[in-house]
Amino acid sequence: MPEGEVGEMVVTTLRKEAAPLIRYRTRDLTKIIPGVCPCGSLMPRHDRILGRSDDMFIFRAVNIYPSHIDQILSNIREVGSEYQVVLYRKDKGGKDHMTIRVERAQGVSHSHDSDKHIRKAIEKEIKRQILVSCDVEVEDYGSLPRSERKTKRVYDNRDA
Repeated sequence: MPEGEVGEMVVTTLRKEAAPLIRYRTRDLTKIIPGVCPCGSLMPRHDRILGRSDDMFIFRAVNIYPSHIDQILSNIREVGSEYQVVLYRKDKGGKDHMTIRVERAQGVSHSHDSDKHIRKAIEKEIKRQILVSCDVEVEDYGSLPRSERKTKRVYDNRDA
């Protein structure tokens, strides 16, 4: 990738002689930082990890990473750590819709006004940061599934 453009990090042995050429796809998205390191190292430098290429989804022509949604939700105090993103179409060939199901944080009481506040705050931040509209459903704490391993966050129910 050209300097400054986001791409997938690949680790390889391009300059090693008498060794097999191995390329390892990390699936981490980052970009090359141009210029020489102030410390004098000549090795290429990369920016922080911006996301992963294997969990990205496209919604209304916008590339979205669950980690970005996770970051937005983690900044809302009344929301717990579990969430789900459900993608669907109401009509065949119609417009895509996204619903984000979140849990209230432990100890946050259920009321119509507090749920409305949580919904509006999430919808506003998703629109501001990711530039797409979504619906939000607020669930009771502990109602979304948990897993000891990587939890499935995105459910794409759109027709191919």
